[in-house]
Amino acid sequence: MQTTLPLDLAYLQAHLIRIDLLLRFAVERAQAAGFDPNNEFQGLYISDEEMQRHLGLAPGAGLWDSVTPPAESSAVLQQQYGRAVDRITNLEAQAKKSNTPLRLLHMIGALELNEEEFDIFLVCLAPAIDRRYERIYGFLQDDVTKRQPTVNVVINLLGGNWEHRARLLGYLTDNATLIRYAVITPFTESGGQHTPFINHFLKVDPRLANYVQGIETIPAQWQNIIRPVTDQATDLESLVLKEDFRQALRNANRQTAPIFHFYGSYGSGKRAVANALAAEQGRPLIEIDLQNLKQLQQDTPNLSPAQVFRFGVREGLLRDAALLISRWEVLLDANQDPPRWMWEEILRYPHAVILSGRETWEPRGMARQRSVLRLELGVPEYDERVQQWRQYLNGSPLDIDELAYKFKLTGGQIRDAVSMAYDMAAWRGEDQPNLQDLYTASREQNNRKLTDLAVKIQPRYSWDHIVLPADRIQQLQEMCNQLRYAVQVYEKWGFGGRVSNSRGLSALFAGQSGTGKTMGAEIIAKELGLELYKIDLASVVSKYIGETEKNLAKLFEAAEHSGAILFFDEADALFGKRSEVKDSHDRYANIEIGYLLQRMESYDGIAILATNLRQNLDEAFTRRLDFLIDFPFPEEEDRLKIWQISFPPDAPFGKDIDLPLVARRYRMAGGNIRNAAIASAFLAAAENSPYIRMSHMLHAIRREHQKMGKLLSEDSDF
Repeated sequence: MQTTLPLDLAYLQAHLIRIDLLLRFAVERAQAAGFDPNNEFQGLYISDEEMQRHLGLAPGAGLWDSVTPPAESSAVLQQQYGRAVDRITNLEAQAKKSNTPLRLLHMIGALELNEEEFDIFLVCLAPAIDRRYERIYGFLQDDVTKRQPTVNVVINLLGGNWEHRARLLGYLTDNATLIRYAVITPFTESGGQHTPFINHFLKVDPRLANYVQGIETIPAQWQNIIRPVTDQATDLESLVLKEDFRQALRNANRQTAPIFHFYGSYGSGKRAVANALAAEQGRPLIEIDLQNLKQLQQDTPNLSPAQVFRFGVREGLLRDAALLISRWEVLLDANQDPPRWMWEEILRYPHAVILSGRETWEPRGMARQRSVLRLELGVPEYDERVQQWRQYLNGSPLDIDELAYKFKLTGGQIRDAVSMAYDMAAWRGEDQPNLQDLYTASREQNNRKLTDLAVKIQPRYSWDHIVLPADRIQQLQEMCNQLRYAVQVYEKWGFGGRVSNSRGLSALFAGQSGTGKTMGAEIIAKELGLELYKIDLASVVSKYIGETEKNLAKLFEAAEHSGAILFFDEADALFGKRSEVKDSHDRYANIEIGYLLQRMESYDGIAILATNLRQNLDEAFTRRLDFLIDFPFPEEEDRLKIWQISFPPDAPFGKDIDLPLVARRYRMAGGNIRNAAIASAFLAAAENSPYIRMSHMLHAIRREHQKMGKLLSEDSDF
């Protein structure tokens, strides 16, 4: 029982029936010419009759022009061909009436194929759908091993006179639509690189053979480069955007084929805005990932990136889609120009094209042939971040105002942080994350690059662990308060409008080694729930002019929007070069110091310099810092406090230890005291002693003095 084909397939079948009639006419002429592909001597000799037939043809004659089939047969085929054309016309009318899309007809329009190009496509499509055509093409070429049509067969099957065949040949050149978009690919048999083009075989791209049969699958080898964007599109009105930004997008999107360039960090909403623009035009969105395209090119040097890119363009055309070209900057040359072949395709594309990248780009030269709307999608403002946190947390009662202020996250990063926080809650068997989960997840979002340039320090200390004069403790607390109450002061009380530079904090911690500078930074980080990164400035400073600034720029760019506290240790590497200008080296040292302070001023988080040489820092530089905190060498009373808190409650403390006497007799910094306390515990453990005794402490103190380059007599006692 024969079932009725869907209109789409019936239309394809009707066109193949029309091609069948052209093939039937060609087969009859080939039979009349004596073609016998099964001849066992085929290709080994040429008969006199065949030779005379070839010599009797004029140059440029058709493949089968030497014979003419019976007039009666030709008339029957012409009638059948006319009925086939009528059938096609009727199916098109039915489709129009029922508003049914015909894929074959859509492909013709999308790729802008003319009738002759379309017929070439059909001739090459036939063996990709039905293997019986392989036998037919083998017969027409007088060789059953040739199962695909050659250029020669196609132009003779469809062409009339020499001029017509030459025109058909032009449709198979490199820049013609059929070849440029790989609708049809010429190829030769193995070892046939010197084969004349007219003898090249032609095959249809399997993707198109599937497409015309209703199969919507991008080939697996391209799926990480070319992919439909399947995210649910949000309308422009619902996106968190500035109103002038939204209006500019709408105005440009009313053009027939606008070109946009969106740039910004991960999660800034480039894809969401592109998807919204496509949806506003009633189109899907196809993405071409240039980073993966570049990687494929490196892995497969013989592969043409231009051809793969055109596969993506072709996919967009077939789907009537807007194009999203992501990682735009990776294929730009040294002059920031895109490859010519790529820009030509972008200019030719009939729908919206969105170029998406991390960095700004200024169109020049050929890229100025069309206007490009360039818009930065950066980190949202504070109130927008609050809105996005609340949106992703689905009305959670958690107070996220301070969180939103501390972490300058993009919308995508906020989404990822919330998802991570929910995972943390799930591990505990809870449905909802707590504020600590959100802080932990937020810290993970922006700090990945920093780990390559700085050392992450896990804050261990609290206010109970640091011993400083009361005024210095108060200064550290004031630093914390400036970030803790920033939302209230800058946002709610309006002081943000009075601040011209960043709202971060820059500080100088000055004091001898071991006086608590690193501990102070750890306490601030723990108090505020922020990550702490330690940068050894000695490793950043370079003897080559300009290299220090490059190293610092790379560091601050990695830290941008992270909310992390940057602790620059060994600042003496810069300040030790002096700030008084006596020669060119001093001048460049001052340039480096000035650049560091300028980047600290513009940093949105907390940046701390630690130095032993405050006296080497010019007053003009210190005025640019928000806080200058001196960490003095501890006096006897403070040394005693440090000794007392250096031993945990569970430490087995011997009765012979006299901490007040130790504090009075040995002038040591807090860091040295803590080292000596721990070392004394190990000495006691190694002796299997039940207590830490005075002898252990004296031994540890002696070792600590040796590290400081000071001698202590062996018989030091009390």
